[in-house]
Amino acid sequence: MCASLKKMGLNVITIANQKGGVGKTSSVIQIASGLAKRGEKVLMIDGDPQGNLTLFFGSKEKKDFGTLLLSLLEKKPIKPIEYINKNVRRNLDILPAKNKNLKIDIHDTDINQANIAFSFFIGSMKSHYDWILIDSSPSNSPLERLLVRSSDAVIIPLEFQLFSVSGLESILDSVRVCSEEARKNIIVHSLLFTKAENKLNRVNMYREHFSTFHLPIYEICKSEYMTRSLEKSRTIWECGPSSYAARDYARVIEKGFLETI
Repeated sequence: MCASLKKMGLNVITIANQKGGVGKTSSVIQIASGLAKRGEKVLMIDGDPQGNLTLFFGSKEKKDFGTLLLSLLEKKPIKPIEYINKNVRRNLDILPAKNKNLKIDIHDTDINQANIAFSFFIGSMKSHYDWILIDSSPSNSPLERLLVRSSDAVIIPLEFQLFSVSGLESILDSVRVCSEEARKNIIVHSLLFTKAENKLNRVNMYREHFSTFHLPIYEICKSEYMTRSLEKSRTIWECGPSSYAARDYARVIEKGFLETI
């Protein structure tokens, strides 16, 4: 088990996987809200044009992530108060995503040109927050690479299944490339297996296989409370605080993020 993110001094974290349906957004919701519940000041950035993170927490009349990128490209002055929705939960803010056609409206070459400016924006926000958690869309386009380049570390949510193996190898390669291009050490901190089912014999086989990647592994028990909470736009701490899923996410927060010993 490697050191916690806090102990390593890393506080800008992208939750990323090039495959959809593995629990990226739900993990950002539970980890960010769990950190905020513990008194940590957290900013979530919805970097997925689908905007599911924004849909969960609701959106006020603010400029969004896509507008921010355009403003950075046009070198306009950025006032964070115009973009960030404050206190969607106590200690928890969000930079929303509203433009589902973002990848059409902003060309890949333009997104590449925004890399340095966006990283600078993220750097300017670090003094205001204990944590910045970024939700990435399921792809490996310039937009997702921009998000990873701005990060200190990446957490990869996965499922115990065959296709996750090749997917993990691909995203590890992508993070390495982003790290080289950004000229800084961006680490893959841990693997987060969502929807874990201990009763399945094949799970042990996958546990053994993924252990060969020599990365910390956390498991989130498959739980009806997760589905129920997301449907009601309530966090697991609000809907099922004593559930196994809440227990597992609490372990991720305490061990992976906050542990100082």
